[in-house]
Amino acid sequence: MALWTDIMDPVEATGIARAEQYVIEQEKGPTLAAFLPNVFVASHYVEFVANAAAGLVDVAHYRAYSSPPKIGKAEGGQRKTITLPAISRNEPINEAEQMAWNSLTDDQKYKSVEKAIRRNVQAIASRQELSRGIAIETGKVYWEDAVAAGSAVDYLLNDDFGRDAAMSITAPALWSVTATDRLDQLETWCQAYAAKNAQVRPGGIVMSRQAFNALRRGDQFKITFAGGGSAMLPADDVRDRITAEGLPEIHLYDRQVSVNGASRAVLDPTKIYLLPTATDPNNEDGTDLGATYWGRTVSSQYASWAIEPSEQPGIVAGVFGEESVGASIEVQADSIGEPVLRNANAAMAVKVL
Repeated sequence: MALWTDIMDPVEATGIARAEQYVIEQEKGPTLAAFLPNVFVASHYVEFVANAAAGLVDVAHYRAYSSPPKIGKAEGGQRKTITLPAISRNEPINEAEQMAWNSLTDDQKYKSVEKAIRRNVQAIASRQELSRGIAIETGKVYWEDAVAAGSAVDYLLNDDFGRDAAMSITAPALWSVTATDRLDQLETWCQAYAAKNAQVRPGGIVMSRQAFNALRRGDQFKITFAGGGSAMLPADDVRDRITAEGLPEIHLYDRQVSVNGASRAVLDPTKIYLLPTATDPNNEDGTDLGATYWGRTVSSQYASWAIEPSEQPGIVAGVFGEESVGASIEVQADSIGEPVLRNANAAMAVKVL
């Protein structure tokens, strides 16, 4: 099917796609890109050192004047290469819809194509957000359908970044019990996290509203009235109490995505997640945990698309059509990318409910 530029060309379509991704991750509420930010690379693979942050760097040696410095050890960890998987979506404008176009202005046709591009980007962004959630919860990135079906699918994704089993635990006393000492538990888990991360404590705790309300219902956060009765401490006061105890900032997160027509939580709402300090979703340095890498697709490099080399990494989009009976106009978005965990132990998942 040929590139169709009557309404818009790939450069303009790609601009719409990038703008939609920005809105999704910068303006539409919490995103796990704050912990696994977007990094754009001009390749289809990523080379990195896994679990490089697991130990301290040896102190430097003194040297005599006019003598050479001692050679230090390189960054520890295992060097790995990840091939970035393709994530794409096609939203056709079928023959019946095209017939209705006869009564539309060019501006209305443009908006119809623009809407299809945005929906494609929303789907790709949701897939990446789900992958970020799986990575944070398990220390792996996998396509669940592919894992379940084995080689019966067209693409198998199952990358294990080697997280220590001690970073996925169940609380010895759940938060469904009001007497459970939540503050002591949180401090214990922060210390366990630090022990696996060169004594660097977590910078944030991600939890659902369900988990946060269970935290608030604890006896430690109860207001007792002089005349009898009690109430939960207001949410802002709970947050202040947490930080006053030297514990990380709480980030509420309840995002859901649609998978095969069914709604699904990106993160298990019965767990809390200890993570590095949140950053800008497009921080090109990533975090101690890692980053979400977006590579350069083959489609972005087509001469007919005329996308500048510096703009090729990331989501790209184009419109296709042909003059044949029953043909659809196809609005496509293309990308390659995956969350990559540089230090899988920089995420700790704790079941509290």
